[in-house]
Amino acid sequence: MVGPREMTEIELPFRHGTASLSDAVAMLCLWGLVGLVAWTPLPLGSVPPWAWGVLTTAAGILLVLRAAGDFIAQEGSEVPGRVTLPAAGLFAIALLWAIFQCLPWAPAAWQHPVWAEAAKLLPGLAFDPAISIDPNSSWTAIFHLATYAAIFWLAFRCGQRGAAARLLVIAFGTIGTVYAVWGLAVYWTGNHYLLWFSKWAYADDLTSTFVNRNSYATYTGLALVAMTGLLLEDVIRRISSPESARRKLRAFFDNVGVRQVWVVAGVLITAITVLLTHSRGGATATGGGVLGLILIASLVPSLRGPWRKWVALIFALGAVAALVLGGTETLTRLADTSWDVEGRHEIFELTLQAISNNPVIGTGLATFKSIFPTYRTESLPLLVDLAHNDYLENMMELGIPAAVALFLAALWLVIQCALGAFRRHRDAIIPCIAIGASVLIGLQSLVDFSMQIPAVAVAYLTLLGAGLGQATPTGRRVARSAASRA
Repeated sequence: MVGPREMTEIELPFRHGTASLSDAVAMLCLWGLVGLVAWTPLPLGSVPPWAWGVLTTAAGILLVLRAAGDFIAQEGSEVPGRVTLPAAGLFAIALLWAIFQCLPWAPAAWQHPVWAEAAKLLPGLAFDPAISIDPNSSWTAIFHLATYAAIFWLAFRCGQRGAAARLLVIAFGTIGTVYAVWGLAVYWTGNHYLLWFSKWAYADDLTSTFVNRNSYATYTGLALVAMTGLLLEDVIRRISSPESARRKLRAFFDNVGVRQVWVVAGVLITAITVLLTHSRGGATATGGGVLGLILIASLVPSLRGPWRKWVALIFALGAVAALVLGGTETLTRLADTSWDVEGRHEIFELTLQAISNNPVIGTGLATFKSIFPTYRTESLPLLVDLAHNDYLENMMELGIPAAVALFLAALWLVIQCALGAFRRHRDAIIPCIAIGASVLIGLQSLVDFSMQIPAVAVAYLTLLGAGLGQATPTGRRVARSAASRA
């Protein structure tokens, strides 16, 4: 999958010849994070509470270890505040507001009316009225957010080392390909089982170890973006050499057919699985993510080459051709899409109505399922537990100000990845992959809820953290840059 230079870096991703305790801890955290990325898709995307508990516990342990390692090494100065503090502040606003929504400290006018109704109907019971209509569910969602923040921070701190960031991307791409191979094996042998359970949903669609085809399409789409980025970087580097066109062409085919054959296989396998999920939103968002990756990679200075634009065009045409040739059923479903039949248009309208009733204070994280029945019409299914639009759902639950703060925190990180990609002299493809992954997630969140699936969130935040790590100048990089200019 990788060449001699990359393998040397992956085997020794930290300071050469150093056996310090801090390096040992950093290495342990790196491989621990890789283990989490490999584990989370297996137990049905880590949706079951016990699987979520394993993820939370492991992430907490790794975060404490990483903090201890940084304290020992005294490397806090390697984290520039101008890059991370704005996002951390915005995220803290959203998280603290979500916590406040669960506490019985809000003015009575802010508390959800259901608490007053409950007190009238059950006068003998004691209640702790809050903004959130379901504080227990809200607390669970708050712990989810905190765990995701820990995963991102681990990936970011590990990703500040170039070899470690590359390892995270390669590891996720490989892991995603392995799950894709498993999904294809199940699909082509009758598609009867989900792990060892009889499949109870999406009998005609490939879902690998996930229950929902749209969530799996997002996950394997992220793997496709990662593998495409690795292949694109290598191709650009090969054709940008000063050799003759004939030698470049020969080197290109030798490289694709031998040295990078596993990356090529990963791209093809994950592309096939995206299409076989028959997920319209997943295929569209993945296409947007791949095209976003190709666009940013064609613009950053360190990936410039005489044939760069042609390579980008070939990759883009290849992505479109794969969708047209291999995604007949997916394209048919796209053409036959009816928002009125699916009911999503009405769900969106009713969610907007719910937002307008509590535009500032919200109803509490993870309360959509409890609130929406009061707005549901007879034309919709009896159970509508998700808005199928993370932006609207978060605005309804958190209120518009806190939700916007959460969105801006993510946007700030993506912008920093873009700025860093243009500054980098090497490994710029890693922040480019993070940007492509962000485009995918941003589009998918308009029509579904994949980021509420732990395996998808862990995969994306790992890529984003590694990308930001390579986009962020550390003290060591700044010193090297100054020395080279002097």
